[in-house]
Amino acid sequence: MIKVSRVTVLAEDENHQLFAERFLKRLGYGQHQIFQERVPNGAGSGEKWVRDNYGRAVRDYRRRSARAATALLVVIDADDHEPMRRQHQLEEALDVARTEEERIAHLIPKRNVETWILCLDGQAVDELEDYSRDRGIDERIRPAADTFYSWTRPNAPVPNRCVPSLYAAIPEAQRLEQ
Repeated sequence: MIKVSRVTVLAEDENHQLFAERFLKRLGYGQHQIFQERVPNGAGSGEKWVRDNYGRAVRDYRRRSARAATALLVVIDADDHEPMRRQHQLEEALDVARTEEERIAHLIPKRNVETWILCLDGQAVDELEDYSRDRGIDERIRPAADTFYSWTRPNAPVPNRCVPSLYAAIPEAQRLEQ
């Protein structure tokens, strides 16, 4: 596999960005290879901004990947809906569907990324509960991303406490392997 020279991250808020950045660093990406597209101030909903910019980001990825090895990581919550609904919304933004060979990964927590962070921290969580206001999330992001990295290793055991949307993200994350 060709080593990736650039990975673009489309994420809806700071917790998503920090989780993505730490995970990518564990995969071996250097800080200079990670390009975070941040939601502009006053843009409103981060989730909507990611959906609105996804088609453009994929077109940019495809243009760049013709010249150099690149990747695209999208981190977006499903909120009150099923992750497959969000997946379909992303697919609808494309003229040409994402292929298995493309290094485009979708990480879609069922409720919010804080649910994943707590699950990866060893806590029993429910994907219907809103954990976004849970205290101490900031300190848990780095170790949670490290645990996620370990769960994405080939044949790694994944605990039974793993929530379904997080389990579904494992093969998605593996699309970004260097």
